Amino acid sequence: MQDLNDLLCFARVVRYGGFAAAERATGERKSKLSKRVARLETDFGARLIERSTRSFRVTDIGRELYRECEVILQRLEASEALAMTARDEVRGTVRVAMSAGMLEYLGRTTLVDFMSRYPEVRLQLRLSSQRVDLINERIDVAFRVATRFDTDQSLAMRSLGVGARILAASPALLQRLGGAPETLDDLARFPTLSVGEMLERDRWEFANDVGETCDHHHVPHFSSGDLQLICEAAVAGRGVVLLPEHICEAEIRSGRLVHILPQWHALEGQIHMVFTTPRGMLPPVRAFIDHCVETLAQRGGRGSWT
Repeated sequence: MQDLNDLLCFARVVRYGGFAAAERATGERKSKLSKRVARLETDFGARLIERSTRSFRVTDIGRELYRECEVILQRLEASEALAMTARDEVRGTVRVAMSAGMLEYLGRTTLVDFMSRYPEVRLQLRLSSQRVDLINERIDVAFRVATRFDTDQSLAMRSLGVGARILAASPALLQRLGGAPETLDDLARFPTLSVGEMLERDRWEFANDVGETCDHHHVPHFSSGDLQLICEAAVAGRGVVLLPEHICEAEIRSGRLVHILPQWHALEGQIHMVFTTPRGMLPPVRAFIDHCVETLAQRGGRGSWT
């Protein structure tokens, strides 16, 4: 029978994609991990991992073994979560993915306050506008905005509220192009700015108070995942923009941007956190989720299990 610790070390090396990565994630020395994997390969009489200074590849038999080991590892982690909960300990690592715009919505102080509140927790943040695969990329919590919720049954989620987006443009742009648009069709004579990376075309979806809907297709003059940069470009008169209200609220109040076509509003996006499962959740992950919900609730948001 194989040594359980050898199997667990092998699973962690595969899970994190290499010996060095596993060492960083677990604190286990790379030399020790390598010895345990080598001993396991001797027991099996076959290579489980093909490695060199430049490459890392799991063999076919290695992948089969990893699937079995991962079941064991997940059960041990669930047991660890129960034990830590019983001891009321909040320590470990939380891996979070969100866009730059979502960070603006959540607030940087939310993360700083969390680290102050739980000094034994290591927080790893990935800023990206790309949709992440939580399971394969080992992400604990991802923030998403969508007009409809995820239907992936392997994911649980917690709602944070509704994000309103409005159309805005600078007074200088409106004056230069003959005044503010009166209909959505009038937007065709204005350059546009879009939230997103490398967008060739974009589509804005709108609705009005009587339930009518309309789309506006356009080729953005400038696109970026950085909402603050997009907002600054709009203030500089580079185009009409559709932004979350909280991003451009100060510019609207100061008159640097004008809210245009207020009779139309973008379809509201549901802001939510997604994670793999609430069962057996490690205390630091649960603490992070609860902290974000509490913080937004204090600012007038809402958070509920869905």
